[in-house]
Amino acid sequence: LEGAMVLGACSCRLYSRSRSLQLSFQAAFALAALPAVSVAFVPGTVTSTITRTSSSSTRMAAKVVKGSDDALFGSIEKSQQESGRPFGEFLDSGTGSHSLRWIASLVGKEADDDLSISRFCAVTADETMRRNVQNEAEKLGIEDKGEVVIGNWAEGFDDEEDGKRSTIIKGAGRHLCRNEKYDTILCDYLIGAVDGFSPFYQDRIFPRLVTHLRPGGRVYVVGLNPIPDKVDGPADVFCRITKLRDACILLAGHRTYREYPPDWIERHLKLAGLEVVSQKRFPIMYSFSTMLRQLNVARSKLSLFPFKGLADEMRKSIDDLEAEAKQAIEKSPTGRIRLGFDYVIAAELPSTRPEETEALENGLEKLNIER
Repeated sequence: LEGAMVLGACSCRLYSRSRSLQLSFQAAFALAALPAVSVAFVPGTVTSTITRTSSSSTRMAAKVVKGSDDALFGSIEKSQQESGRPFGEFLDSGTGSHSLRWIASLVGKEADDDLSISRFCAVTADETMRRNVQNEAEKLGIEDKGEVVIGNWAEGFDDEEDGKRSTIIKGAGRHLCRNEKYDTILCDYLIGAVDGFSPFYQDRIFPRLVTHLRPGGRVYVVGLNPIPDKVDGPADVFCRITKLRDACILLAGHRTYREYPPDWIERHLKLAGLEVVSQKRFPIMYSFSTMLRQLNVARSKLSLFPFKGLADEMRKSIDDLEAEAKQAIEKSPTGRIRLGFDYVIAAELPSTRPEETEALENGLEKLNIER
């Protein structure tokens, strides 16, 4: 879900999450006329050192991301090690190049047996992103270890017994990953992106995904705590930047993303029958360049405003905030401003008897039909 149209900008982390590739997707969203599925990132800092590898002598070199390069993925690896089980069959429920490069470090001969991925399925709702990720898999030499699938988790399916449709969403009839089961499911900034593509489906995404999780398997949710409306101190400038950026996105006729706090995520994981194992937080530091990217997203929307006068006044506000952001960064001893955090939540599906798992799936089907 990283690719199609990034709602806002992308994210690098104080604790070294590399998002250099994702930053390039910002321009794609800025020029887009319609909302599409994407992962919603908010920028931070620090580009990590990433090793290079080549899947063959004839292929272009592709980067592999290891847990030691990325603190969020590193946290997931540590949590999985503590479980005493490898990742096994792995579902990347909202894929992109960055998560695929991490997956590449966990498959093949060089993978740590304690963490290895035996097979992966990477899902995206955008055909262009599917092609990009497929090409990335080939460059990484892991195309024979899994598959890249295009689909939408909000799409329903037809009940084979009574013909009742589970949703009324256009395209229903396709059950993404039907009958597939996995040991591990990754939701890498998936929840925040849902509102930009399948509005009001957030409360149903975990019950949808848990039907594909084996008992004893784990779900890892990576997310961004929502940026507050305002804070005391210099970080408030970034709060105002995000509000102005979203105003420009809406005035251009596009949808913004919507992030959720970790307590919301934990509540809905539990409602889906999962047990929360752990939650870890990672502070974000903002540089001037990352703030400028947000402002440039706002600028890219001005030509789509309904009135030129409105666009002209908004342009002045953007320029004023850019000057204010630059001044705030210049006053900071570190050249960065700390605000908010990313989080990683691990949850596990309790080991149950087959009939109990079937009852859970039937309960989801009934919920879909009723709604």
